[in-house]
Amino acid sequence: MVSPASVARRPAPDAIAALTATQGLAALEQGTLTCEAWARACLDRIEERNGGVKAWVRVDAEGALARAREWDRHGRRRALDGVPLGIKDTIDTAAMPTELGDPEIFPGRQPEADAPVVTQAHELGFNVLGKNTVSRHAIMLPGPARNPHDLTRTPAASSAGSAAAVADFMAPLSIGTQTAGSILRPSAFCGAVGFKPTLDAIPYVAIRRYSRVLDVIGPISRSVDDAALFMRAFTGDPRFDPASTLRSDFRLGVWRPKDWADTEPCMRESFEANLRALSAAGVKVTELAMPAAFDTMGEAQDVIMAYDLAREYAAIKRDHAALCDPGLIEYLTMGEGLSAAEYAGALDAADACRRAFYDVAREVDAVAMPSTLGEAPPASSTGSSAFIRIWSLLHNPSITLPVARGPNGLPLGFQMVGFVKEDARLLYWARCAERILGSTAHQP
Repeated sequence: MVSPASVARRPAPDAIAALTATQGLAALEQGTLTCEAWARACLDRIEERNGGVKAWVRVDAEGALARAREWDRHGRRRALDGVPLGIKDTIDTAAMPTELGDPEIFPGRQPEADAPVVTQAHELGFNVLGKNTVSRHAIMLPGPARNPHDLTRTPAASSAGSAAAVADFMAPLSIGTQTAGSILRPSAFCGAVGFKPTLDAIPYVAIRRYSRVLDVIGPISRSVDDAALFMRAFTGDPRFDPASTLRSDFRLGVWRPKDWADTEPCMRESFEANLRALSAAGVKVTELAMPAAFDTMGEAQDVIMAYDLAREYAAIKRDHAALCDPGLIEYLTMGEGLSAAEYAGALDAADACRRAFYDVAREVDAVAMPSTLGEAPPASSTGSSAFIRIWSLLHNPSITLPVARGPNGLPLGFQMVGFVKEDARLLYWARCAERILGSTAHQP
């Protein structure tokens, strides 16, 4: 691991901008913070840092401050009034353009209505600061955003702006989406908490569509408490309880998939150190062996995503091929060449592995594995989602925790995976693990 003094640090945030959503809400309740001060601190951080990080494609500073002053003047009536929030620019917003990661193809695209998740965010009291940048074509290609820890490094793809904004203290929360690894991989590379819920936990409507059997909405935050707060608010499920008593006697399964051999030494060292720390705290750590079919799930996910994306993006390829990245054209062409039988075979294989997961993991509370192969690579790449995409395919909830820094001072993530539709349980065990392992999300 890296010594904090051995690498250059980005500017430390203002104390208010550094607040998590949970901390900020407590300060609002205590009267030691105003909504305007919180919004202004985030906006000041955006002003200071967005020129390099490029995490925001547009910011509604005037609207955010006006809403904050209104809450301060007339009182906060809802529990979440005043919490600053970013929204990925693939999610429709009536008040701001949504260019879907394709400003050349959809310049100034203005939806007539908010996506339901945005409507709900306003109804809950979130203070929407603006739209977060996405990678080119909103897929696995590099985009404008940069890693806030090192501007020459990637923040990954798709939800990259959301993760970079939260990790760089520009907002405590952002709404992201994931089809392969677009919540967890950016969060892991940037040093944030990224949570991918079970499929359809939050309605995926009026959002750029990739694959109906893979697309998920989820939060990016700087604490597991904030992820639980977000999920409780958007699902109405009281089991997402950030105030529940924590334990250290849970059962954690460890799976080392076939790509384990490709992990960087720093990631292996961090992962093993985290397992030792959890075990020393009382967690029962057990090695798991998944069936051989699990080694094919990365390819199955790619078949499903390519097949579906080729159909969702067909009009773009037909009408705007000259504006498309060659990487997109190549991927869509691959998807067009896949047969319905190959697609159905991948779906069937995933169904079999979902059932097998329960058989193998029934004696543990969660499964652990690295979030990524290592530190964020240079900005010309978006890194690998080898350890993440399988859970998008199998629909298991998954979360990455920022627990260490590598030799270049870049974040390393620890991934935990739960059971389908047991999202609240996974977040509870992740809170328990976070308390034991600590977090680097609050470090400059």
